[in-house]
Amino acid sequence: MVAAHDRGGRPAARRELLRLAGGLTATFVAAPAPAQSFTASSISQAAQDARLDVGRLSRRAENLLRLTVADGAERNAAAVRRFRAEQVGLARDLAAVFNSRVSEDDWLLIVPTAELDLVLQMRPLVIRIAPTAAEVEAAINKPLPQIEPLAGDTAADVLLAIMLDALGLARRVALFEQLKDDRALGPALKAAADAGKARRYGLAALELERAMRVLALPASVAAIADNLGQEAPRTLYHALIVRFVPFLGWSYFAALLLATIYYNSDTTAPVLR
Repeated sequence: MVAAHDRGGRPAARRELLRLAGGLTATFVAAPAPAQSFTASSISQAAQDARLDVGRLSRRAENLLRLTVADGAERNAAAVRRFRAEQVGLARDLAAVFNSRVSEDDWLLIVPTAELDLVLQMRPLVIRIAPTAAEVEAAINKPLPQIEPLAGDTAADVLLAIMLDALGLARRVALFEQLKDDRALGPALKAAADAGKARRYGLAALELERAMRVLALPASVAAIADNLGQEAPRTLYHALIVRFVPFLGWSYFAALLLATIYYNSDTTAPVLR
């Protein structure tokens, strides 16, 4: 029996085999996945509205920081009074957004990308990333601390003591010395202290934020836990949460630190002047 041939001289059976193989190849090669698209309907309307309002409140916090910076050189007592007054409405308005208007399931959508690492760092501890109304009231009613410098304390030492107090953490010798000697934190503290003594409070605010970001890094939090106990990270994170750092960034917290510095410059810590 002679096999049939096509016009090119190839046997018809071979031609049919090639056709079937090509069809099978096309069947098993996956098609490219369609690109994901994001639309306004991808998140709830409540979350969209909350993002807008938190953005507006964030600008209020930034303005409070600017005013606190501007008044520091000549009117630091007025700056302290303004901070204490202005934070009340700001914090209450923020608390209302998170406790009555948007689901906790949508909170992560409101976190700016700059603070997402911090929020994800908290997640293993199953921490609520926005404060309750009662926690906010406790924070805004708490007096600014009076820091008693120890003998030999420098301005940078007092700043670190103020920052630890703002985080609800005790000043322990071993931890204090370890943090002071940190290659990232030490220079930030010195730069903030130098800027404050020169009354360059805008620069001081930037350096305070840099120092706070270092204190919130996983390595710093681990060192704090080793020295102060395993509940210390929760205390630290709660102090950041109650000032809405996960949603506002550091402007509100930096204004708190500056107000505390002004207050202590006039009372117990003239080394800051």
